[in-house]
Amino acid sequence: MRVAIVGAGIGGLALAHGLSGAGLDVRVYERDPSPRHRRQGYRIHISPVGEEALAAVLPSAVRRRVIETATHPGDLVSGFDRQLRPTFEQTFPGGGPETVSAVDRYAFRRALMTGLDARLEFGRPFESYRALDDGVELRFADGTTETADLLVGADGVGSRIRGQLLPSYEVIDIGIRCVYGKIPLTDELRGLVPPAFLRGFSFVSDGPGGVGAAFAPVLFRTPPEEYGDYLMAVLTGSPEALGHSDEQLFSMRPEQLWETVTAKTADWHPTVRRLIAAADQSAAFPITLRSSLHIEPWTTGRVTLLGDAIHPMTPAAGAGANTALWDAAELTRALTGSAGLHDALAAYEHAMIENSQPIVTESLQNARQMFGVTAPSV
Repeated sequence: MRVAIVGAGIGGLALAHGLSGAGLDVRVYERDPSPRHRRQGYRIHISPVGEEALAAVLPSAVRRRVIETATHPGDLVSGFDRQLRPTFEQTFPGGGPETVSAVDRYAFRRALMTGLDARLEFGRPFESYRALDDGVELRFADGTTETADLLVGADGVGSRIRGQLLPSYEVIDIGIRCVYGKIPLTDELRGLVPPAFLRGFSFVSDGPGGVGAAFAPVLFRTPPEEYGDYLMAVLTGSPEALGHSDEQLFSMRPEQLWETVTAKTADWHPTVRRLIAAADQSAAFPITLRSSLHIEPWTTGRVTLLGDAIHPMTPAAGAGANTALWDAAELTRALTGSAGLHDALAAYEHAMIENSQPIVTESLQNARQMFGVTAPSV
């Protein structure tokens, strides 16, 4: 069986390993021209669910590479007001030397690409698909086509495959924008950073309706060649709170974006201001937070979906990447079992919806509390 996966994100790459390891003919098509092009965020939390999924689908050498390039485990989630007065704190057991509880997105994706060179094709923007009697024809933006027995949409929140398969599917804008940035951790800066900021995820809030800033450490076991340890910093807020329309925000140069971050934290604690001033301004970029609502079943065919392509969610539950990895492991299990293709896909789609719907609901509920938004109820 030949499987075409559109999207070389985390879920698509994990699925490619699971299926190719079972002997299926897998091709992954990615619109980006290279692995270095995509900007989706910097630090990703990996839960036990994600770890179990990785263990289920990755060859031992790739699993070892993921462990080596992961970050040191943290043990704290904490909150502060803008003058760094603590508002909440929650600790959890730290992991052992083999634990993968947080990763740098770029290093993680590069590790997941290990051994997939012959199966990965960059610079292939997907355009549409057409059902055939015995498969699916994929059409790309350059006019070329490919055929497969099964098409898997792993092409993210703006999935073109979902748009064709489920044209009435609703994905909402929750009204929050994020400006991502990186603060390189020099020896001098390590002495300045509040200890909690280096132990896990910390959120500094300006109060309801204002802006907030998340900080999380990326302390590598083995850093990539391009950069070393850093502190992820993310300014969050509505367009009104940020003081810019979407047209303005998404047309800004990175340096202009970071000027907005600097301006919005100008009266915060001096330590926060010093951290913001030490950022690599060229690394800034904005994103819109979106979420699905109700994930309805569809008629099973030769096209299916995983990850953000079917259940995009806010980052407020820390579960988006882990749910995509769960999908990849579940779809691998279904397709490599004894059931026929139709029954395998039907079983996967049922399990995927049943697993992801409560997580989408939780992420929206958390977003209401964290960001003060009034997103619709699920």
